[in-house]
Amino acid sequence: MIQPIGEDGKYLRIIDYKSSSKNIDLNEVYAGLQIQLLTYSDAICKEEDIMPAGVFYFSLLEQMIKADKKITEEEIEQLIQKNFRMKGLILADVKIIQMNDNTLTSGSSKLVPAAITASGTVNEKWTNGVDKEEFKILQDYIDYIIKQIAKEILSGKIDLKPYHKNGKTPCEYCEYKTVCGFNTKQNNNVYNYIDKKSKDDIIRKMKEGLESNGFIE
Repeated sequence: MIQPIGEDGKYLRIIDYKSSSKNIDLNEVYAGLQIQLLTYSDAICKEEDIMPAGVFYFSLLEQMIKADKKITEEEIEQLIQKNFRMKGLILADVKIIQMNDNTLTSGSSKLVPAAITASGTVNEKWTNGVDKEEFKILQDYIDYIIKQIAKEILSGKIDLKPYHKNGKTPCEYCEYKTVCGFNTKQNNNVYNYIDKKSKDDIIRKMKEGLESNGFIE
């Protein structure tokens, strides 16, 4: 769902409804894997001249509540609401957070992955977000990645380089192993290893990559 928010509709949020639990991992974004929602956001914001407010996943999975003790219906409802809270990436600004959840004054939001302190600032510990400058770097990086992918497709580049993250690869579920023939024992067959980096490290590396390739000054 593509939805303008705010009184003047100058901010954009995108919600993707999923039948599984999913979140945005900036490590995968940096590797050029998880770019769908950020690509939508970048394209629409440029076309409509608006600002990104957040990109989210909403899980449609039926919620099962487990408890070690007898709990009230109200407590069950609260747990269900917590489990239905959207995951993703938000613009870490109090005004934007409250646009996404207009019932929130302080504490953690029941709708989006964000929180506000009692003093009225963004609670960074409980907020999965980036500031405006970081979001701009993300948008520029997505633009750069898409152009690189397009060049590789047009040039016929089809390197065998599946990702490898936390000991798992897509090869485990691939039905075309015999066609692909990927084997690390063969020359030039290597995984695209995705390391776990902090948000600050990823943004810094994205910015450095953009600068070194002349994409930004």
